[in-house]
This record gives sequence, structure tokens and C-alpha cells, in this order.
Amino acid sequence: MNFLLKRDVNKFKTVIIMAKISNKQVVVIGCSRLGATIASKMSSEGIAVTVIDKDEDAFRKLSDDFSGYTFVGDAENIQTLIDARVNQADLMIAVTDKDNVNLMISEICSRIFKVDKVLCRIYDSSKEPLCQQYNIDFIDTSKLSVVEFEKAIGGCI
Repeated sequence: MNFLLKRDVNKFKTVIIMAKISNKQVVVIGCSRLGATIASKMSSEGIAVTVIDKDEDAFRKLSDDFSGYTFVGDAENIQTLIDARVNQADLMIAVTDKDNVNLMISEICSRIFKVDKVLCRIYDSSKEPLCQQYNIDFIDTSKLSVVEFEKAIGGCI
């Protein structure tokens, strides 16, 4: 049976806790359009998802049927990651709008919290060597965009 429990962490933060449907635990850091879409899709597939964002209003982007956890906090703060139980995650996806933040959080989740699979979004292709050096799987949105534009125009840019 699924239960919804709302608990005040302090007067500025609220954590919504729901019983998990799947054995897989996923943490998405950054509730931008991309982060919200990823979290909503995984939630609809029965995966237990926790979304962390500094801005509580960002959670409005989640789908109406999102059944995961939301956690208001700064993921650059290791205590936020501890409180959000990142150490229990099987997968962590960092999709904030800042490459350096995504890289730092990814490395922390990989090395300190021993998360099995860590994915990081980067905008700046020059950050690829850092991802490779720290063995972080990444998606370079700039390169993906170039590929899609090349497909659209039928040739090389």
C-alpha cells in the first residue's frame, strides 16, 4: 500500500515522501525542463525518483502524476546529498544548468557515496576530458545539438 507522508524538515524546506514502487532508486539533481521530464518519465515507469533543486517552485515542472520525492536544497552542499539519501541511489543524474556543479556533484556521488551509475549533462565540450578523467558518464548537449542540426540541413555544419 502506498502512503503519502509530508514532513517539515525546517520551516523553509518540505520533503514529500511516498512509498516506492520499484526497487531502483534514482536521484535527479536539477528540476529544469530536462530534469523534470526525466524524473516524470521514470516515475511513470514505476521507478522511485528523488528530485533535488534549490528552488521549490521548480517542482511545478514535474508532471501531475509524478509520484516520487522532492527535496528542496542545494546539492552542492554535501549535507543536502546526505539528507536526500543519495547514498541509497542506484543512479544519479546531474542536470543543473552549470557544468562545474554537475561535474562536482557527479564526482561526489561516484567517489564518496558510491552510486552505481552517475550521469552528467555538460554544455561545454571542453569539459569532456574531466568527465573521462573522473570516469563520469556524460551527455554533451552542444554536440547533440550539432548532430541534430546537421541532420536537419542534410550535411555538415
